[in-house]
Amino acid sequence: MDTLQLFSKVHQPSTLHFLQRYPTPQVAMEATPQDIAVQLKETRHPTAEKSAIWIFEHLHQPSLTADEVTIRTKSRLMLALIRQLLPILEEVAAYDQEIERLFLTHADSHLFRTLPRAGKRLAPRLLAEFGDDRSRYRDATSLQALAGTSPVPYQSGNYGKPHRRYACIKPLRNTLHQFAWQSTRTEAWASEYYERKRTEGKSHSVAVRALSNVWARILFALWLKREVYQPSLFERARREHAPRAA
Repeated sequence: MDTLQLFSKVHQPSTLHFLQRYPTPQVAMEATPQDIAVQLKETRHPTAEKSAIWIFEHLHQPSLTADEVTIRTKSRLMLALIRQLLPILEEVAAYDQEIERLFLTHADSHLFRTLPRAGKRLAPRLLAEFGDDRSRYRDATSLQALAGTSPVPYQSGNYGKPHRRYACIKPLRNTLHQFAWQSTRTEAWASEYYERKRTEGKSHSVAVRALSNVWARILFALWLKREVYQPSLFERARREHAPRAA
């Protein structure tokens, strides 16, 4: 029984509880679609009825089977691992709830939750990495250096080339990179900037790093002034300054 074909995520509660109730293919094949649907509903599966029929049909398709000893030993190991994973999932869920509570009650949460594609994951991470001490950074270049988004010049004799900054705050760099890439899905200017870097021959990681360097400067200004990101205002300012920057 290939769990990855039955469920999209192995670590979700509905998957683990399904495996607890049906630890072997033989036991699972004895269940009716109604039995599977009831079990999925108990674990709040979003499409219990539809998924139950699909799982039932998939379970009864021809497939390779292991010998009885292997099935018995591996299913026992699986059940032991599930008993360890379920409490961890509960603690992770509790962590997520507390992170959401702390984020939503923070005075600067509106600055980050309104960012494009930041969502419930990246927005709290951005707030945690920026902090709320406005004297922490001297200017935007300080933030860019600490975040590792700005390149470092390298010179050796007549050879000179900028390279990636290694001495930086890795969690901040990772968060800005992820946010920059997500922003290309909704922000036209971000997508255009990324594509332009790719056209210039830059790799995906280099293009995203360059975009995150731009976002670092934007986010610093918003964070310092306590202003939310407004695409229309940003686009107008970008058009006004574009001729001088060209």
